[in-house]
Amino acid sequence: MSTYQLRGIRRLWYRRMRLYIGLWMSVIVSLGIASSVWADSVDVRCDIYPNGAREPAGQYFCVFAQRQGYITLDRADGVYYDFYPVENQPGQYQDHHGRPVYHLSGLGNAGMIFQLVHESVYVYWNTSGLE
Repeated sequence: MSTYQLRGIRRLWYRRMRLYIGLWMSVIVSLGIASSVWADSVDVRCDIYPNGAREPAGQYFCVFAQRQGYITLDRADGVYYDFYPVENQPGQYQDHHGRPVYHLSGLGNAGMIFQLVHESVYVYWNTSGLE
């Protein structure tokens, strides 16, 4: 085989390898995007406690979603919460107005508590109390 033919074969091989690598990368990226869209959301019960209240002002079906540290709660009555993590401050968030939100313990494996400026949202994984 001549040098000219070897160069042609190498070029063809490199083109095919770039094509295969490009195809595999697009498959990996599309699978990653699809999994992030489906992951980390669940139906929950949200109990809303105004500051200082011993009883909830309301109980709602909610959708809880967590993606890359960001938390959203979408209540059945149309109220929507967005919590953005505060960098280097575990358990501390900000709402969409920039006000502080704190993730508190107290429910154990039953759920989570978020303390906002004017209310606390108790998130329970079990929705049977609303059925």
